[in-house]
Amino acid sequence: MSFELPNLDSKSWSQLVTEMLRQIPQYTRQWTDYNDSDPGITLVQMLAWIDESLLYQANIIPLQNEENYLRWVLGLAFAENVTAYSKAAPLDHDFDFLALQQLLAQIDAGITLTRTQLQKAVLEYVQNPYLALSLSNVEVLAMQTNRVIAQQQAQIASQASSSTPVLLVAGAYAVEKAEACTVYILSDAKPQYQYPNYPNKQQYQGSSTKKRKLLMVQVENVATPESILLTQVQKYLTPRVIAGNQVTARLAQRTDINLAVQVICAANTNIGVTLNLLFAQLFRYFLPLLGGEGGQGWGYDSPPLPSDVEHLILGVPGIERIISFKLNYIPTMELDVMASLDVNAQLADLPSGTPAMQYRGLPRLRCLDVTAGSTT
Repeated sequence: MSFELPNLDSKSWSQLVTEMLRQIPQYTRQWTDYNDSDPGITLVQMLAWIDESLLYQANIIPLQNEENYLRWVLGLAFAENVTAYSKAAPLDHDFDFLALQQLLAQIDAGITLTRTQLQKAVLEYVQNPYLALSLSNVEVLAMQTNRVIAQQQAQIASQASSSTPVLLVAGAYAVEKAEACTVYILSDAKPQYQYPNYPNKQQYQGSSTKKRKLLMVQVENVATPESILLTQVQKYLTPRVIAGNQVTARLAQRTDINLAVQVICAANTNIGVTLNLLFAQLFRYFLPLLGGEGGQGWGYDSPPLPSDVEHLILGVPGIERIISFKLNYIPTMELDVMASLDVNAQLADLPSGTPAMQYRGLPRLRCLDVTAGSTT
């Protein structure tokens, strides 16, 4: 979307005179005196002066039109005008409206703004949704809650710091369910991991042909900060949902993933370097926002495929083959879904054998166990 208009005032008086003089031979060969003393040249110069003035005046109109477009978008003739929308904007934390209103105040004060500045400000306002009309709108609005949190933190910066950590929205995933919309919120809480002494420092110690690296998550209780974040998101979304629609915010579910891999490295390969490189790439692959295919992040309820993980492993320089590969999920329960399915069977009623893995939401690496060996 753009309302950019061309720059009409692009030629000077001398350029206009030169262009007209060069066109004279196309119309007559009897005009041979191009000096300033020639009355015809004087007339050409006068017409060029008039043309330059008209171009300048015509070029002023687009800038005024863009200022008027800004006023029309805001619904305000002047920045100090009060409407129902302008009164509700501070309460609803409509930062985009307030920023554009401040720009209009600068224009009213006589500050000259360029066409580029006007276009950039208006387009940023128009392109940022205010109402939750589509799934993408809901995701953008949920992410905008971070601006409210930042404003609140700035207001209490002078007060005593709270012991409760403040979380932000790291990702938002809107899903349509029946006639309602649910947006799953991923906080920026970082899982804590540890490297156990065994096997990291004890197993295969001093070996040049085999090394193992193990990483395990340490579960921390972030329920209170995440519940506060969820409340803030819901509060920000509520005035932006039109009557008759329903948008519910919930915390994104995380499915714990265990991955154990054993690989053989090519000859003359530094096993330690290869192991660290493979370990780093596998860890990044399961990050919700940076992992997945092509590093574009994971889609909600899109489980990792063993074939994709194997392809990633074999693409690491120095890896010759995979001799063992185990990928499994820890099942996650979604009570409302289970209730809607009217599930009343007991586990004892299930047939014997390994139950199917159940994946919900986004991946969270629980255990990463990689062993690298050498052919020599």
